[in-house]
Amino acid sequence: MRKLISFLKLFLPLLLGFSLLFYEFKNIQLDDFLFKLDQTRYGWIIGSIILSLLAYVARAYRWQLLLKAADQKVSTFRLTLAVYVGYLANLFFPRLGELIRCVVLKKINQIPMSISIGTVVSERIIDSLFLLFFLTIALFSEFDLIFTYFNNIFNTFHIPLNSILYATLTFLVTITVVVLLIIRSQTPLSVRIKKIFLEVLKGILTITSIQSKYLFLIATLVMWLTYFFMSYMMFFILEETSSLSLIAGFMLLVSGGIALTLPVQGGIGTYHAMITMMLGLYGIENTTGLFLATLLHSSQVLSIIIFGGASLVITLRIKRNNSNDLK
Repeated sequence: MRKLISFLKLFLPLLLGFSLLFYEFKNIQLDDFLFKLDQTRYGWIIGSIILSLLAYVARAYRWQLLLKAADQKVSTFRLTLAVYVGYLANLFFPRLGELIRCVVLKKINQIPMSISIGTVVSERIIDSLFLLFFLTIALFSEFDLIFTYFNNIFNTFHIPLNSILYATLTFLVTITVVVLLIIRSQTPLSVRIKKIFLEVLKGILTITSIQSKYLFLIATLVMWLTYFFMSYMMFFILEETSSLSLIAGFMLLVSGGIALTLPVQGGIGTYHAMITMMLGLYGIENTTGLFLATLLHSSQVLSIIIFGGASLVITLRIKRNNSNDLK
């Protein structure tokens, strides 16, 4: 049963992702894509990949501030390695990367996983709040487009809004009941769960005890600004999209952020569908929109494979050296 559940966790997101890819590409002519490849300005893609380094370093530095607040010292370099390995894992196992980077940190720096997981949860909460803030800004600045965008998503995939609301409510009620049962229970398992929860909570609350809150805010802003320019630069790879505005770039950031939060390996399919649909709202025809979405996604994946693969090799080397030091 465990093997079946593990298989389904891996297979079902992939099935969803590739189903979306098939849906998006079924009416696309290969010759059209090949023609656009000839027209592509590859310097912008290379620039976007190089710029991505800054975003990951900023994320690692921000993580360092959280860990420091929890009395854990580790270099930004090692944290950058862990972040990259985590993103590499996300290409194969959705959402597992957050756990994997904590495992890496445990291996190379002996940081307790309960604390590092708590700091990662803090990170995700903050990023979710920023994404919600950006979505709110987009909603006010481009209300008609946003409404059309989500209406198209629901209509395209035949998702009744009532079903989403009922599913969300059921999930919240179930989680609440489970939490209450664990709190009231005194079994060894529940005691262990509560202990782990308190340690994770300690990591989450490190955000309140960060000494350099301004540096944390600056690192967060640098990270999101880098994400924005990484995406906006890609508009210039094609003549058809080079005239799109900064607002369109902002919408690209928000749409991509939402797509990548969905539990699908590396945003396969979901990213392509949402970005193509968003670009369509700005008058970009479907083939061009899908081509740009494919290049955006592919460049990000390529960046993670290159730098994440190198980071994995380095972390294995660090682990081996640590093992030799203990002998």
